[in-house]
Amino acid sequence: MLVIPSPHKLVNWSVNEIPTQIQIIHKSGLEVSYNANPVSCKFRPRNAKEMVFKSPNDRCYSVYDLSSPRFVRHPHFWHNIQLPQPKDTVIGD
Repeated sequence: MLVIPSPHKLVNWSVNEIPTQIQIIHKSGLEVSYNANPVSCKFRPRNAKEMVFKSPNDRCYSVYDLSSPRFVRHPHFWHNIQLPQPKDTVIGD
């Protein structure tokens, strides 16, 4: 089981613009990548699962769901994260 630190405890971050991904870098060296969308810098998070990042060149990006990272890297390879899917509830006959 992999425990990913809270995105709010980051020490640095970077952005890949195509496809848009935000990489959050933690003190341990762990990097976690999230899907991100370009937004207006006036945009504010609408809930606790969102976070807005502002780059030095005044471009802003929003991660809409911090509970759904896409990739994790430590130390040299990106691993795809596959979150558990909810089990379908089947009602028996």
